[in-house]
Amino acid sequence: MGEKKKERNHKFFISNNTLTVKAWYVIGGALLVFTVVFAIAFLVMTERSRRDYEIRESETVLNSMSGNITANLQSYKDITRLVMLNNQVVRFLRAKSDEVDAGLKNDTKFGINDIFVASDYVDSVFIFRDDKHYVTTGKGVYYIDYNLMGDSFWQAVIQVKEGGTVIFMNGNKAVYRANGDPIITIGRAIYDIHSQERVGILLVNISTGMLQSTIQGQVGSDVCVVTEEGKLLAGSEEVASLYSDDFANAEGMVHRAVRGDKNVRMISALRVPDTPLIVLCASNASSPETIPMETMIAMLLLFVTFLASISVAAVFITKNITHPIYELSEEIEKTKEAGWLKKIDAEMPDNELSMLKESYNSMIDYLNEMFTRLLDKEKVIQKAEMRVLHEQIKPHFLYNSLETISYMALEAKAPNVHSALETLGSFYRNFLSKGDREIPLEREINIVKDYLSLQKLRYGDILNDEYDISEETKECQIPKLILQPLVENSIYHGIRLTGEKGIIKVSSWLEDNKLHITVWDTGIGMTQDTIESVLKIDDHPASLDDNLSGFGLKGTIERIRYYCGRDDVVKIKSELGEYTQIELILPLEEKG
Repeated sequence: MGEKKKERNHKFFISNNTLTVKAWYVIGGALLVFTVVFAIAFLVMTERSRRDYEIRESETVLNSMSGNITANLQSYKDITRLVMLNNQVVRFLRAKSDEVDAGLKNDTKFGINDIFVASDYVDSVFIFRDDKHYVTTGKGVYYIDYNLMGDSFWQAVIQVKEGGTVIFMNGNKAVYRANGDPIITIGRAIYDIHSQERVGILLVNISTGMLQSTIQGQVGSDVCVVTEEGKLLAGSEEVASLYSDDFANAEGMVHRAVRGDKNVRMISALRVPDTPLIVLCASNASSPETIPMETMIAMLLLFVTFLASISVAAVFITKNITHPIYELSEEIEKTKEAGWLKKIDAEMPDNELSMLKESYNSMIDYLNEMFTRLLDKEKVIQKAEMRVLHEQIKPHFLYNSLETISYMALEAKAPNVHSALETLGSFYRNFLSKGDREIPLEREINIVKDYLSLQKLRYGDILNDEYDISEETKECQIPKLILQPLVENSIYHGIRLTGEKGIIKVSSWLEDNKLHITVWDTGIGMTQDTIESVLKIDDHPASLDDNLSGFGLKGTIERIRYYCGRDDVVKIKSELGEYTQIELILPLEEKG
């Protein structure tokens, strides 16, 4: 027995359709999904943390560089105020056009040089009078576009500041070095102190070395300074190559992810305030991952908690679902091996499985009760068939005996006796029917006719029989001897008790694919209680020796119900002192 149990449990375990396997599939799938989601979340958080770190680093670098550049430019702006107050410069600007000579210009140059002598990276200084006389200091060859400087738009860029400074590249395209090196120009309009009229323009050109010195104090090759057009002024060419045109129009700091570059992950840009300069900073692809320790611990605890929850769920399912199901299966197998229906006695958890156990036990009770009822009915049918066998006389002996007695009656000149014996012989031939359980309706009617003929010999002229048999019903197969007991009941419990002559009428017809047969008599009738008692369906039918059983009315009704497999096959109508009608309704389809 133990080996069979192990074999069944092994079959359950290896089957892919068992609840255990499916539960483990679900748990494994959930664990896999959670692991994948956890890994993705970890990578996303790592990437987000790294990006936040890179943004913070970039913002620090860019703000520092922008602040240093602004501070350096501000120092040059402050120096330009000293230039406008220099006596030589003032004399040059106030002199009449015909008074401007080489000596005045040289004095002005010396005055300017005295101011900028301690200033690094000042490449050159230009002072333009409105009559196109100008003074310049510095080294190298410069080209000046006087036509552009005379343009109202070019003038407006400086004029709009009303004496304040403006910063642009290469004198706003009007002053540039012959060798093509870019310069940062600080320009401002010069006004007379007394008349407040504009008397000239000051342009101070700063070399890009100032930007390079600022970069060297930061992170080296990871930063650069470019113009609005993206032209490199100082710093890394690789970083400058990542410049995007939208940086020039962006407000504040801008961060862009870089794809396809193995060394750079993100480029950040910041415009230096009030300048055409844009500072770029590239984050290195090898930037450290900096997920906070608290976040790491929280994620680890979350993962461990989920694993623990999955384990608890697996144990719970095994203990409260799969194991009880195995026990249920084992109990059912025991019932199968025992060969009879037995209730389950195994203890089940107080949940749906307990409800399943109770439902199964209720079904077992119902099936056992149904089997008992079927056995009782089968016993009734078997007793009826045994009684038929007991009442059957060996046919040849019976026929030969009746024939011999009939000849004797003829020799004794007793024709009535001879006729009675002929009728009795016909009755038993149809009655026995070679042992058939089903016969055509026409033969059953002949049995009734012979039976009534014999009854008339006994009781005399107390009844008449009438027949209304539809032609289409004569060949319909019906159980043998279902009408003779009804006719017998009409005589003994109906007509004979009235003391008057009565009528028995047998009719048949087809309706809705059903055979309808009625036996109607003018007997004493039946009360409603008697009708209900006769038609009552007994769970345990009475024995054949009880009244109204066996070959009687109630026994015949039970036989018909058993034959048809349904209960609504007999109807009885009656009025006391008037009539009784018994209607049989036999389906013509296959018996279910």
